[in-house]
Amino acid sequence: MRDYEIVYVLKSDLSEEDRTAKIARIHALITDNGGEIGKTEEWGKRVLAYEIKHNKEGYYGLAEFQLEPSAVEQIKDRLNIDEQILRYQIVCP
Repeated sequence: MRDYEIVYVLKSDLSEEDRTAKIARIHALITDNGGEIGKTEEWGKRVLAYEIKHNKEGYYGLAEFQLEPSAVEQIKDRLNIDEQILRYQIVCP
Protein backbone atom coordinates (compact mmCIF):
# COMPACT_ATOMS: atom_id res chain seq x y z
CA MET A 1 0.00 0.00 0.00
CA ARG A 2 1.18 3.51 -0.81
CA ASP A 3 0.63 6.82 0.92
CA TYR A 4 -1.62 9.33 -0.84
CA GLU A 5 -3.21 12.69 -0.16
CA ILE A 6 -6.42 14.03 -1.62
CA VAL A 7 -7.37 17.69 -1.62
CA TYR A 8 -10.96 18.31 -2.66
CA VAL A 9 -13.13 21.36 -3.29
CA LEU A 10 -16.86 20.98 -2.71
CA LYS A 11 -19.60 23.37 -3.73
CA SER A 12 -19.91 26.07 -1.09
CA ASP A 13 -23.73 26.14 -1.15
CA LEU A 14 -24.05 22.66 0.39
CA SER A 15 -25.72 22.53 3.78
CA GLU A 16 -23.69 21.41 6.79
CA GLU A 17 -25.22 17.93 6.80
CA ASP A 18 -24.87 17.52 3.02
CA ARG A 19 -21.23 18.57 3.22
CA THR A 20 -20.58 16.15 6.08
CA ALA A 21 -22.27 13.36 4.13
CA LYS A 22 -20.22 14.17 1.00
CA ILE A 23 -16.95 14.08 2.97
CA ALA A 24 -18.00 10.78 4.55
CA ARG A 25 -18.75 9.45 1.05
CA ILE A 26 -15.25 10.40 -0.15
CA HIS A 27 -13.73 8.63 2.85
CA ALA A 28 -16.01 5.61 2.28
CA LEU A 29 -14.80 5.33 -1.33
CA ILE A 30 -11.28 4.98 -0.01
CA THR A 31 -12.08 2.47 2.73
CA ASP A 32 -14.41 0.42 0.49
CA ASN A 33 -11.50 -0.06 -1.92
CA GLY A 34 -9.27 -1.40 0.86
CA GLY A 35 -7.68 1.87 1.94
CA GLU A 36 -7.05 3.34 5.36
CA ILE A 37 -7.77 6.97 6.21
CA GLY A 38 -5.11 8.83 8.16
CA LYS A 39 -5.15 12.52 9.03
CA THR A 40 -8.05 14.63 7.76
CA GLU A 41 -8.42 18.40 7.74
CA GLU A 42 -11.27 20.69 6.80
CA TRP A 43 -9.95 24.00 5.56
CA GLY A 44 -13.35 25.61 5.24
CA LYS A 45 -14.90 27.92 2.70
CA ARG A 46 -12.46 29.89 0.54
CA VAL A 47 -12.69 32.17 -2.46
CA LEU A 48 -11.52 30.37 -5.59
CA ALA A 49 -8.73 31.85 -7.71
CA TYR A 50 -11.03 31.48 -10.75
CA GLU A 51 -14.60 30.38 -11.34
CA ILE A 52 -15.20 26.65 -11.53
CA LYS A 53 -18.57 25.66 -13.00
CA HIS A 54 -19.94 29.15 -12.18
CA ASN A 55 -18.83 28.92 -8.51
CA LYS A 56 -16.71 31.65 -6.95
CA GLU A 57 -16.29 29.92 -3.57
CA GLY A 58 -15.57 26.37 -2.53
CA TYR A 59 -15.23 24.27 0.61
CA TYR A 60 -11.73 22.79 0.87
CA GLY A 61 -10.67 19.61 2.63
CA LEU A 62 -7.68 17.27 2.84
CA ALA A 63 -7.34 13.59 3.67
CA GLU A 64 -4.22 11.45 3.94
CA PHE A 65 -4.71 7.77 3.21
CA GLN A 66 -3.03 4.51 2.27
CA LEU A 67 -4.28 2.54 -0.72
CA GLU A 68 -3.18 0.05 -3.33
CA PRO A 69 -2.16 1.90 -6.52
CA SER A 70 -4.55 -0.14 -8.65
CA ALA A 71 -7.57 1.19 -6.71
CA VAL A 72 -6.78 4.88 -7.25
CA GLU A 73 -8.28 4.90 -10.76
CA GLN A 74 -11.55 3.46 -9.45
CA ILE A 75 -11.78 6.27 -6.90
CA LYS A 76 -11.01 8.89 -9.55
CA ASP A 77 -13.76 7.50 -11.78
CA ARG A 78 -16.31 7.81 -8.97
CA LEU A 79 -15.21 11.32 -8.01
CA ASN A 80 -15.38 12.52 -11.63
CA ILE A 81 -19.13 11.84 -11.87
CA ASP A 82 -20.03 13.64 -8.64
CA GLU A 83 -21.38 17.11 -9.47
CA GLN A 84 -20.96 18.40 -5.90
CA ILE A 85 -17.17 18.00 -6.09
CA LEU A 86 -15.76 20.93 -8.06
CA ARG A 87 -12.13 19.75 -8.11
CA TYR A 88 -9.90 17.18 -6.47
CA GLN A 89 -6.25 16.22 -6.63
CA ILE A 90 -4.78 12.90 -5.52
CA VAL A 91 -1.00 12.89 -5.07
CA CYS A 92 1.72 10.65 -3.68
CA PRO A 93 3.63 12.79 -1.16
